[in-house]
This record gives sequence, C-alpha cells and structure tokens, in this order.
Amino acid sequence: MKSRDERKKDAVRFIPSTLLIVSFFTHVSQLFIYGHNLPTLIVVAFGAFYLLISVFIFLGYRYAPYAGSVVPAIGASLGIYRFLTIIPSPFSIFNVALDAIIVPFSIVLIWRWLRGS
Repeated sequence: MKSRDERKKDAVRFIPSTLLIVSFFTHVSQLFIYGHNLPTLIVVAFGAFYLLISVFIFLGYRYAPYAGSVVPAIGASLGIYRFLTIIPSPFSIFNVALDAIIVPFSIVLIWRWLRGS
C-alpha cells in the first residue's frame, strides 16, 4: 500500500476528483430549478457526498476511492430510477454519464494504490 504522500502524486486521482466536483454543482443546481421537494433534496444530499469524496480523493485518503466507486454507483442507479419514474430530467442523464466515468476511475485508483504502482 502506498503512503499518503505517494498517493498524492498519482495524477489519475484528478479525473474522478474533478468529475465529482462537476457532479456536485449539477446536483446542487437542481435545487434552484426544481425547488425544495424530497426527491430534489435527496439529489442535493448526494451532491454533498460527492463533494466530500472529491476532496478526500484529491487529498489521497486511502479509502476515498472505495467511496468514489460505491456512492456514485448507487447515485447512478437512483438517477435512472428518478428519470424513469419521477422527473425525466436531462440532469439525470448527465449525472449518470458522469457516474459511469467516475466509478471506473475510482476502481483504477483502488487497484493502483493497492498494487503500489
């Protein structure tokens, strides 16, 4: 396992970290478009988790890529459900597309950090 300083040198971490920040902004912006209702508040909560995960991946915390693979996978599933049943919004499509990129890059980080390369 790499040390935290070594993990901070891994440039691959910038990809999921940056995409999680973009996703954070798209999640929170829905509050201003769709108003204060329960589905939108759940979306905003996921956005807050994405921001935290992004910061932790950026800082090289050991378990952050695990959260970066699991939470966006859950978010993508809920985004598809929301698109099909609640609000067919373009945000759902865009956020699921971001999650489809974030999850594999987070898994790559896990693999690289465990391998030590």
